[in-house]
Formats: sequence, C-alpha cells, structure tokens
Amino acid sequence: MHRDQRDELWQKLEHWIGDSEAANWTEYTTEMVAKCVLIDFTATQWALLDQTLLRKPEYWQQRCTVSLGEDRSAPAIALLKRLLLESVYLDVRIQAIYELDWCETPIEKKYAPCIRTVIQGLPVEEIEPELKSLLAKAETAAQ
Repeated sequence: MHRDQRDELWQKLEHWIGDSEAANWTEYTTEMVAKCVLIDFTATQWALLDQTLLRKPEYWQQRCTVSLGEDRSAPAIALLKRLLLESVYLDVRIQAIYELDWCETPIEKKYAPCIRTVIQGLPVEEIEPELKSLLAKAETAAQ
C-alpha cells in the first residue's frame, strides 16, 4: 500500500469520527468505521492509532471504542484493553468493558482490579450486567 493510500485511510478514520463532539455520529457510523476503515488498517496504522488514541479527546476515544468493539480484530481488542487500563475518561473505560464483554474475548486476570475500580466508582443503579460479567471473567482467568 502506498503512503498516500495509508494517509487516505487515516484521514477517513478522522473524518468518520469527526472533529468535534457535535460532529454527526450514529450506530451506522460505528459500523462504517469498523467495516470500511479499520478492516483495511496496516500494522503501521494500528501502531499510529495506538500512539495517538489516549491523547485524543473523550468523544474521539468513545467513538473509537465502539468502532473497535465492532471490528473485534486482535489489534482492536488490544486497544480496547489499553483503553480500559489507561484512558483518563470513566465513560471510555466503561464502554471498553461493554465492548470487551460483548465480543466475548478472553480477558486476563490483570484487568480485574481496573474493572473493580470502575464498578466501585459507580452508583449501584448504574452497574450494568456487562460490568459484572467481565469482572467475573477476569477474576476467574488463569493469569
């Protein structure tokens, strides 16, 4: 893939995610990002996303999180796990938990304390089954 094609794919990602929280975003957009952009990412583009994702604003991280959950490839799962551990935004961490639970990916024991911290920071009425489900999976994981 030529450099211009790689840059074009990255520009597509940025276009779909938008330049502000007010930019149009729908469930259809999530699917388009996963099936028309992320699917064609090269290792270099995944590395670029890995390097820049945590520096992006909350809306960007949230939109990327749901698109990564729709993609469900190994690099997408790795980024979801990183967002769970390292995002400064609680809503992004919660969304990463949902996406990881929904895609039924194996989750390592090392994520249990992070998931537990997220749950403990929420009012009881906001603790959804997916949060408890992923915590249970992490707590019973071999490593």
